[in-house]
Amino acid sequence: MLFAAFSCTQCLMYLYHYPDIWYDYATWQAKSGSMDAAVKVFQRALKALPESEMLKYAYAELEESRGALQSAKKLYESLLGDAAETTALAHIQFIRFLRRNEGVEAARKYFLDARKSPSCTYHVYVAYALMAFCLDKDPKVAHNVFEAGLKQFMHEPVYILEYADFLSCLNDDRNIRALFERALSSLPQEESIEIWKRFTQFEKTYGDLASMLKVEQRRKEALSGTIEEGASALETSLLDLISRYSFKDLWPCSSKDLDHLSRQEWLSKNIGKKVDKSALSNGSAMTDKSTSAPSGVPTASLKVLRPDTSQMVIYDPRQHHGTSFCLSKNICL
Repeated sequence: MLFAAFSCTQCLMYLYHYPDIWYDYATWQAKSGSMDAAVKVFQRALKALPESEMLKYAYAELEESRGALQSAKKLYESLLGDAAETTALAHIQFIRFLRRNEGVEAARKYFLDARKSPSCTYHVYVAYALMAFCLDKDPKVAHNVFEAGLKQFMHEPVYILEYADFLSCLNDDRNIRALFERALSSLPQEESIEIWKRFTQFEKTYGDLASMLKVEQRRKEALSGTIEEGASALETSLLDLISRYSFKDLWPCSSKDLDHLSRQEWLSKNIGKKVDKSALSNGSAMTDKSTSAPSGVPTASLKVLRPDTSQMVIYDPRQHHGTSFCLSKNICL
């Protein structure tokens, strides 16, 4: 054991600023039964790497596991720091710590304070709402938290989808549809793609045939100008049908059919794109064009080697190797 400790100490002489070495050393001490020695290792580690969040969480975990809750709490509070520097993750982890050790009320009180912080993002609302729903078994509080967050984060598609997942757990299909409609009426076209996907998937799973077809048509009309949709004739035929009547990894067609339709879709979306005529120029022309690259981009990364097509001739199957062919009475090849 002394030899192992000596080896770790020697290792840290060269890898002093590597957090994984400190963590392995402290963990080894804790597993060996030397909790005090593990604490000292973490203290040394934080002197070497005072900005390391990983080591602070590891140290707090060790203290919490051995019942030193005040020491652990101080470590979490050190992660909170100044309001301008605090991260959303620090808020979430401190709320979880308070919920584990001081109860529901302490976690709720801190959440009410954290939501006023400029560093509070939608992640904090989602984390606290799910904690209230899953751990505290209080769907009403969770619903109120999601609604409160909606006032600030209606522009965040991920938050909308998290809220929709929560409502799905409550089997609240009426409010799910209302949530999608509210979000789609406020989000710009380019940010509503994922919302439309989830809305159509919801109707395919739980809606009737009329609502299913209606939402699909609305989605195509709303996203008609985006790259995601494109102008594909297949979107109104087999691909839509396959999507409606598939389930997870079960498909109403063979893999060959899927492969064929995927190719057709790609072709229909890309056939109208303009081909860069400069791609047909010879290699020297490409080299000259590469010198006019935007500033900050390495020229070598934009240089593309292409075959020199200026000397190419049309293939004539009547020509044979080693023989000549006369184009006219006076000119022979």
